[in-house]
Amino acid sequence: MRLITVIFISLFFSSAAVAEQMQHHQHAAPAEASVYHSTGVVKAWGDNKVLLAHPAIPALNWPPMTMNFLQPQPALPALAVGAQVDFSFRQVDGGYQLTAIRASQQ
Repeated sequence: MRLITVIFISLFFSSAAVAEQMQHHQHAAPAEASVYHSTGVVKAWGDNKVLLAHPAIPALNWPPMTMNFLQPQPALPALAVGAQVDFSFRQVDGGYQLTAIRASQQ
């Protein structure tokens, strides 16, 4: 009987510790969104969006395409249409937002 009591008490405290860990993880801050990097060509520049043609982005299983990227606020300094660029972006509600963009050093 004593062995059963010891096992029961051990299981009780083990499950209490696991429950506390799970509760802590539920309240932890969400992980930062991944930032992706690519190259491309500026096709259009606006205050809210930048249209870029870019090669395939394997990390997202994207083929080469031309797409709009949201501008952060405040907006990034404009680059000329036709400029070759290196850029970084992340997924946000409503699409993909630029985090950085600069003229390529080629």
